[in-house]
Amino acid sequence: MLPGSAEVIVNDNVPSKEKTEAKVVQLLSRKTNSQDSRQRSITMKNLRGRQLWDKVRENLTILVPPKQTQRFRRVVVPPLMFDPEGDLKIKWDLGLACCVMYTTAVVPYRVTFSIDAAGFFSVLESAIDIAFFIDIIFSFRTGIINPSTGMPYYNKKHIALAYLKGWFSVDLISTIPISTVVTWFYPNIKTNALNTARIFRSLKLARLLKLARMRKIGMIISKWEEEGFANQSLLSLLKILFFVFFLAHLVACVWFYAATTNSYSWASVAGFMADDHAHKQFLQYLSSLYWAIVTMATVGYGDIVPKTKVEVILAMFVMVIGVVMFGYVIGNITALVDNLSASSRMHTERMTSIKEYIIARNIPKPIGKRLLDHYEYYYRQRSVFDEDVILKNLPSVLRHEVVHHVLRKFISRIDFLSEFHEGLVSDMAVAMHPFFITKGDGIYLQHEIAAHVFFLMKGTAVLTKSYANQLGEMELLHLSPGMHFGEVELYHHRYGRGVRICSAMAKTYCELTFLSRQVISHIGETWPEIVEQFEHTGCKKVRIMSKRGTLDEFNTPLSKKTIPMTGPYQRRNSQISVVNTFERKGGLLTPTRRGSNDLVKDIIATDDFDYNSSSTNSSSDEDDDNENENRPPGEAQILRLQGSRPMINERKLAHQHWVFHPEENFLVNWQLAIAIAIVYSTIMVPYRIGFNSDPTGTGLTFDLFVDSFFFLDILISFRTAYYTTERQLIVNQKTIIFSYLRGWFMIDFVSTLPIDTIGSYFISNSSQVLASTKILRIFRIARIFKLIRLLKIGKVFKRLRDSIQLSPSGERLLKLVMIMVLFGHWNGCIFHFIMLQEEDFALRTWCTEYFFPQDDDPGLCSNRVATVDRYLASIYWAFTTMTTVGYGDIHPYKFSVAEITFAIVCLLVNSTVFAYVVSGIIEVIYNYDPSAREYKTRLYAMKDYVRDSSMSVRLSNNVRRHYDFLLSTVCLFPEERIFNQLRPSLRFDVARLVSTNSIMTIGMIANMEKRYKGFVSYAMFLLKPQFILRSERVCHSGSPGSEMYFIVEGECEQLDKDNRNARVLGESAVVEAYALLAHPDEHYRTESTVTVLTKSCQLYAFAVQDFKSIAAISPAISSNLSFELARSIIQDDFLRLSDVQERTVAGAIEHEKVYNPEAMAHLNNLANVVMTTLKVVKEDVLPMNMKAAVHKLVVSKAH
Repeated sequence: MLPGSAEVIVNDNVPSKEKTEAKVVQLLSRKTNSQDSRQRSITMKNLRGRQLWDKVRENLTILVPPKQTQRFRRVVVPPLMFDPEGDLKIKWDLGLACCVMYTTAVVPYRVTFSIDAAGFFSVLESAIDIAFFIDIIFSFRTGIINPSTGMPYYNKKHIALAYLKGWFSVDLISTIPISTVVTWFYPNIKTNALNTARIFRSLKLARLLKLARMRKIGMIISKWEEEGFANQSLLSLLKILFFVFFLAHLVACVWFYAATTNSYSWASVAGFMADDHAHKQFLQYLSSLYWAIVTMATVGYGDIVPKTKVEVILAMFVMVIGVVMFGYVIGNITALVDNLSASSRMHTERMTSIKEYIIARNIPKPIGKRLLDHYEYYYRQRSVFDEDVILKNLPSVLRHEVVHHVLRKFISRIDFLSEFHEGLVSDMAVAMHPFFITKGDGIYLQHEIAAHVFFLMKGTAVLTKSYANQLGEMELLHLSPGMHFGEVELYHHRYGRGVRICSAMAKTYCELTFLSRQVISHIGETWPEIVEQFEHTGCKKVRIMSKRGTLDEFNTPLSKKTIPMTGPYQRRNSQISVVNTFERKGGLLTPTRRGSNDLVKDIIATDDFDYNSSSTNSSSDEDDDNENENRPPGEAQILRLQGSRPMINERKLAHQHWVFHPEENFLVNWQLAIAIAIVYSTIMVPYRIGFNSDPTGTGLTFDLFVDSFFFLDILISFRTAYYTTERQLIVNQKTIIFSYLRGWFMIDFVSTLPIDTIGSYFISNSSQVLASTKILRIFRIARIFKLIRLLKIGKVFKRLRDSIQLSPSGERLLKLVMIMVLFGHWNGCIFHFIMLQEEDFALRTWCTEYFFPQDDDPGLCSNRVATVDRYLASIYWAFTTMTTVGYGDIHPYKFSVAEITFAIVCLLVNSTVFAYVVSGIIEVIYNYDPSAREYKTRLYAMKDYVRDSSMSVRLSNNVRRHYDFLLSTVCLFPEERIFNQLRPSLRFDVARLVSTNSIMTIGMIANMEKRYKGFVSYAMFLLKPQFILRSERVCHSGSPGSEMYFIVEGECEQLDKDNRNARVLGESAVVEAYALLAHPDEHYRTESTVTVLTKSCQLYAFAVQDFKSIAAISPAISSNLSFELARSIIQDDFLRLSDVQERTVAGAIEHEKVYNPEAMAHLNNLANVVMTTLKVVKEDVLPMNMKAAVHKLVVSKAH
């Protein structure tokens, strides 16, 4: 075994060669002695052979010995040796890291300023040197990690050789106390002589090698980052701040060391080398640190400048370092600050993306509010990180364990998941999307598209069904927590055609999750038992629900004499037409189409939401009941089918309990006034304290008015109702009071209480005596508690955001500007407050240096300069410092310790704030209009491609115009991902809104959406917009029929494949509809050539593959769409159909008749088809004489 290698254990229980051969012979030589076995059939012989080879395969490990397994065992630590990963070594490294931090800070200071340790510090530094010596010994006795095995080994020769070749020399030289050694050998030499000796001073610089031990800290931090799960952004931010301050400390020491090498230097010119100043050494170090930070922060006041060549060279070197450092800070500070809470940052990014999508799509405020509420709940229940990507990269066993830990509460609340393997549970749990439903809302509605299975985690719901001849709704099944539903319309052999046969309504506040049909199919490829289970439970639910009421739509036919069909329901059924004959008469049927805009209006009119009203309507319950009573019976029935419900008038309920509703307009305006008052307080309170300015007259009146405003807000908060997490309105007065007392009351009360006014009453009634006391200043400083109101401004602005739709970029820009203005104002006030404290000790200040630079005894600046001038000067200095301009006309007094100290702190803090603001503004500008930015990015990429491909002018223009139309038509946000995470009912509503001016203008699509709500939410991602210029072809006869076309705008010329017949196609025309119906074995080729006649033509292409995906979502909709396409083919007499094509079209119609016979029973002959077609024609499309001819033909056919 090699030295230092881990011990290897080899499995040697491998059979010998003789035993192996004997076993094989034994297996292959098994024969039966029975004579009857020779007469067996060939089938039995084959079965015997398969059994024999199965046995051989089971014993293949005998024929081919397995690979020898190796197991590495951790070696026991030898005596007097240390495990590099042991607890003792970790604790020792931690203590040594503290010693290193102290050494790296103190050694440069002692070397530069020639200050030796004395007293306690002498003992401490000697102990640190001893610890470093002990660490050298420990390094010879600490194991080394074998990189091949990851295990430590303890070969003493290897350890010593590795350390001697590495850091031993540096550690030894940096640990030797040279000054102590020289004192031992030359005890008669005085300390002053040692300090002034150049040789000794040069040798003393060797102590700076102790800085090399900084690697210890780097190694420890790296180990923490690798093995721990600490906040990486926080560690990075701390490292940057530590690095900046440590670098400034080193630069300050070097800067002053350069001043000591020459009698004429920056320090001597500034007067820091004179002995007539208190705290001389501290002032020297402070001024050096001040210059280092001013230079590195690129401020450069100019009050301290280099005087010698060495100082000039050093200053230029520090400038280069400062530029690099400042650029690094600006580039990283925003991400680091935002990532201090990575989950909060990701949550903000996700919600910002949703807000930008709402603005880009011009979604009305009520629907936008529903979107935001949904995603707020969604990201509270699921991780804001890309969970699926992280989990896919984990081993399967570890992945299952992680999923069950992260989603344990989620999984435990669903009974369905308790029956399956943990792998299936993990796959389903990760793919689920949670959502909530308030009391009385519909989870899904009858006749909607069915593409999801739901799981109820909290609350109760009920399945209801409406019938055409009944006014009420039949309750079919009650749902309790843990149950799943919705699988009947997906997996039942009769009703599983993808259309809801009933509605699901929430009886209480409900928390649910859902799985889409596509996801279930994908999971079912690996776990087929899930589909079987859904089929089984679907059949079981059908048996239960059938006992309560029939599930068929038309089993109880509606009598036309007793209950006439009126309203929207009649309009919906009047557009269904069926053709039973396939004899197409030339010129008899013409493609007719109802106006798409009117059809879209009808769809929106019968929708289940109002775009201009919120959930808290101010109308009374009696008004809602009267409106329902005044509706026609058919319209009222449709509204019930769509899940509209009499909403509880929450505002009226709140007013009955004498409390305010949280969404009243009065409260919104009140919160806006409170926000203004908070901003006023954050400006005026620091000003009052910093400038020792008490309000008088109008100012006092306004301050008292603001304080009374806050007191009134406390009283209003005691009378304001609130929503729980379950969207339940709390109107009970005692509950509201206790909730407010446990929450914001203490902050509101402390920030509102006028402590200074109350304190003045207890001290004295004489204003002259009170002005001369120090206690007054304490009470004035107590006003700072009013700034606690800033904690509430986030809550206030959240309410304002809910009422006023602001752009996320504009909101972020406003926030950054406010941060910069407030920091500048506060710094200016603090800078002036320090000046007032310096004046109390009769010291010279920045104010006297600026306003009276030539006056040796200027007196008190606060008495000679107006308050306005002093405020402008202080805030001017604050902004020039924050923005790193630093003109230098105003700077801290060079001998004022307090002013220089504050300037250093201000430079460090304000530079960070400025870097954060600059990076944030860059990000805001970049993301100001994400849709426009993405549009330009894709458009420029297309232009670069066209330019690089050397296309012709015509081809380039065609590509550019089409691409420009495509980018202006489709949504450039990840809209499909957003839709997939929405609950189905909200998805359907949003889809109708955003597609109103796009695919909903196509008559066939609008009809499908009106018949099956939710169809557009899938079709909008399947239909591809195209833009074709004049004389360009849309399709060519003989080419593969892979897609059909809907003409939206423009005109085209259509030629048959023989180029004999031609016609003009206008808006709403359907081209090559048979391409979607053709069987793949037909290898269908396009039958016509279509060329654009107008300046341009806008159309939508529907590919065959996209049409097939409709069947995977909802077979019923795929069947009905095939029927619509077949009907349009029969109505069109331009192209001739072959026998195969006629059978295909007939099959599509017959298939729809089988599954929906009653709906088309009244259209059983050609006459009814013609009359029904004429009914849906908008205005007078057909001339009167043609109508008369058609009428005569219909009469003759009828008789």
